[in-house]
Amino acid sequence: MSTEFRKTLILPLISTGNVPQLSTDIILHSLSNEFIFIKSLDSTYVHPFVGALDYSIEDGKPILYESDPNRKISTALELFYNESKNLYIIQQRTPVIQGYMNNFIKETIIPLIQDLKVTDLTILDSFGALDESIITHKFNSNPNGNIDPYYSMGICKLEGIGSLSNEFDSILNLKTDPNSSMHYTNSLLQFTERSLLQEISTDQQIFKIIFHLINSQLNDLNIVKYCSFFVHEGDNSLDARLFVSHFNDFVNPLNSKDVSIKNVKIPISWKGVYGFNEVPSSMEEGIYI
Repeated sequence: MSTEFRKTLILPLISTGNVPQLSTDIILHSLSNEFIFIKSLDSTYVHPFVGALDYSIEDGKPILYESDPNRKISTALELFYNESKNLYIIQQRTPVIQGYMNNFIKETIIPLIQDLKVTDLTILDSFGALDESIITHKFNSNPNGNIDPYYSMGICKLEGIGSLSNEFDSILNLKTDPNSSMHYTNSLLQFTERSLLQEISTDQQIFKIIFHLINSQLNDLNIVKYCSFFVHEGDNSLDARLFVSHFNDFVNPLNSKDVSIKNVKIPISWKGVYGFNEVPSSMEEGIYI
């Protein structure tokens, strides 16, 4: 276990363009010599999935799964670990079943955070112009700021989790969007000055996750980092590459060490999905039920 990094878990949300999942693919396969497969997670609350073991074109074989030589299939929820960066990462391949997001967080994600004793949780998200849960008129509009038109990062510090839980309603300071009647807050996450987003709404997945984290007894977890990327529907492979360029933010080095991914590797499962190749219909790319 590396002492140069805080123990981190990366959780990619199913969101616009599946950019968090594509970014996770890039991270895992670009650093396939560092990651190992740990286990499949309970997928009770996500749509069923089964597929062939994925691997990068350069690797030529599924070396991510060499720790389990008898494994033949990939599943909806899988956990990997990178010892050199003290980093766990979940690959979630299918959405949470409608109406079961709270169950998924409370019964799958929170127990995992507790078991792994992670100190930092990094949540990857994406959104588009048509996402109704985003308060678009609250985008960062500082005329004097150097605003990133795509990337946002906000941090929620949970060191005072007891007081946060006791004073949750007052800390939220909920406001109402006059255009949609949605509630939103700028109190839970402190966004960087360059971030496009500056607030989150109560309809977003990140709000539900933080709500449950605050109301759980997680003694080791100190920081929730929310990294989000603005995308358009379509071929989002380039968006994923751009999102992964912020890998330094996703992990948590204890110094200013640069851990950016230099050599990007693309998994074989992308072949035929992007570009002008035919979309595969066989077990090769998995079956989404």
